[in-house]
Amino acid sequence: MNLQRPLTVLIIIGAIASSASAQEKSVVGLIPKAQKPLKMDGKLTDWDGAFVTPVHVGHPDFANRGGQFLYLWDDKNLYIGLRCLDQKPTHIGTDNQIWNGDAVEFYLDTRRGDKLGAKDFGPGTLHCFYTAFTKTDIKPRIQVRDLPAFKEFKLQGAEVGAVKTSWGYTAEFKLPWANFPDFTPKAGEIIGIECELCSSDGGQRVDRTFVYSSPAAVDSPSAFGRVQLVDKIEAGALKPLGRALLPLSLTRSTNYAWLYGTVCVSPTIEGSVAKLEGRLVDDASKVRKTSTGSKKTQDGGFTLWTGSWEMFDLAPGVYTLELVATDKAGEVITSRSEKVLHGNPSPPK
Repeated sequence: MNLQRPLTVLIIIGAIASSASAQEKSVVGLIPKAQKPLKMDGKLTDWDGAFVTPVHVGHPDFANRGGQFLYLWDDKNLYIGLRCLDQKPTHIGTDNQIWNGDAVEFYLDTRRGDKLGAKDFGPGTLHCFYTAFTKTDIKPRIQVRDLPAFKEFKLQGAEVGAVKTSWGYTAEFKLPWANFPDFTPKAGEIIGIECELCSSDGGQRVDRTFVYSSPAAVDSPSAFGRVQLVDKIEAGALKPLGRALLPLSLTRSTNYAWLYGTVCVSPTIEGSVAKLEGRLVDDASKVRKTSTGSKKTQDGGFTLWTGSWEMFDLAPGVYTLELVATDKAGEVITSRSEKVLHGNPSPPK
């Protein structure tokens, strides 16, 4: 399968008319400050308090695809962790094709003011690739994307550490802020970021997934997610971040009307979630179906919640699936909603 990075047209509902208005994009994730020095041994054992975003939720081969990206920062570095389910961790690609195997494509935009999220790559941005492997050995490699914007850029001090596990591997990526001299890290600052997980099944890349956007990130920093540096994660700040903390996959049966949902609950909130409920709501805001689902824990610390909603007795139309995670006191930790098309509704007259 040829999955080399194609040119992509980015279409945004409510299109951003100018780089200035790009500043108004919502924050979709957090990066807490590390509370102690990280060892960079690849084990992720000292990443307490990290913000974690699961990926590949709903993939039919989740036991060989599921991943979790972890985020921390300190005054000197940005840190990206990875916990990955992978039965054949391998990278046979050459040093000028680090993306072509079990790897990560990493994207960053540290520009300030109305330059943040500008269309083109330039000083203050980065698109690089890193892998923990050379063939099947832990021998990390890093490559900056070959773009005119990075022709004079020399990546300094970046480091990758990794270890294999019985279910896949874990990896840590350290990126010094000194590579971006116009940016001063401090709590409250907002940057653009994207993490793309690449999978190979022992050969060339056959699959990929993104945390916040899509292949549109390859073309433009305007597609990156906006994340905020914070001293630590406050409970109230998590409420609007349900898309990252409750990544969702939906499957709709057409022969018999059932809707099936799978969520990988982020470790950031997992310990606090007493109840995860999915409500199917009609266009009159009436709750028509409810599922509290069930959950199971897989190797590597992945908690999957599954719910289902029988829809044969509902009129065709567009419904909203509302997912709400609550704590023991019944307080909302975070939530998200998705539109669902049921049947073949008649077009409006």
